Amino acid sequence: MKKLAFLVLLLSVIYSSCVDNKPPGKYLTGSWSYDVQSILDSARLMNPSENEMAMVEGAMTIYKDAVFEFKESGGLVVVTNGIEQTGTWSMSSDGKQLIINLSGQGQPNEILELTEKRLVLAPIPELGLFYKRIFVPAGAPR
Repeated sequence: MKKLAFLVLLLSVIYSSCVDNKPPGKYLTGSWSYDVQSILDSARLMNPSENEMAMVEGAMTIYKDAVFEFKESGGLVVVTNGIEQTGTWSMSSDGKQLIINLSGQGQPNEILELTEKRLVLAPIPELGLFYKRIFVPAGAPR
């Protein structure tokens, strides 16, 4: 019985040391770029019309080199085709929503996935964004 109690204690210590207690916002800070191929592949899975797919392809042509820099202070800098735009970002306390403010009003975005290597934002059909926006750290292989 003592061996079983010791084993349970040992396993709980090992598990707790492996759990990542990093707040969700810490994963986001840094520079991110669109994963163009993943976005196109994901959009195709949604069976879009020709016009919708053309819109996604056009957007990715324009934004393929865009870099989104999320600063720890809540500042946001987006550079697209040499044009810099500044704003702010914040995250809900549960880490499920990202609010991006680039044009004077905050736009909520549902976070589908956030890790150190990938950020996936849900589609926003009412804004014409019927596809997932998939990001990887800037400079990472895509």
